[in-house]
Amino acid sequence: MNRVILLRRPASQHAMQRELEDLFRRQWGRPQPAGVRHEDGLWQPQVDVYEVDDAFLVLVELAGMRDREIEVTLTDDALLISGRRPELHREGTLRFHQLGINEGPFQAAILLPGPVADDGIAAHYDDGLLTVTLPKRRPQPLRIEVTSRPA
Repeated sequence: MNRVILLRRPASQHAMQRELEDLFRRQWGRPQPAGVRHEDGLWQPQVDVYEVDDAFLVLVELAGMRDREIEVTLTDDALLISGRRPELHREGTLRFHQLGINEGPFQAAILLPGPVADDGIAAHYDDGLLTVTLPKRRPQPLRIEVTSRPA
């Protein structure tokens, strides 16, 4: 009988991810937010971003954590989510047969699909899912005064 050990992430996946990010950044000229570079041991949770009538919603899968362990930061053009999932395995473990659940530090950077209003932003963590609500900023009409040129 053959035994198979599945690694969490092959080493080449990190390099491939960085190359793809660099390619997209070069192709479309969108700067990547600071602090998003992948480091050894840093993992990225699964993220969904979708839009409703009046807001952008970000849903992040972060099972096994507490709300105080999650940091959410809004910059001009991105939402940064980071934290550290505690070690999940029991002390005294002899060997691993399969590893698929990430633990340790994580970070996700989500480029905002549009302008966000400063007020009404909310983050809620429940049942392993972080939901961040980002109200859309509606353009405000700006009245411009018309003056005549002095003669």
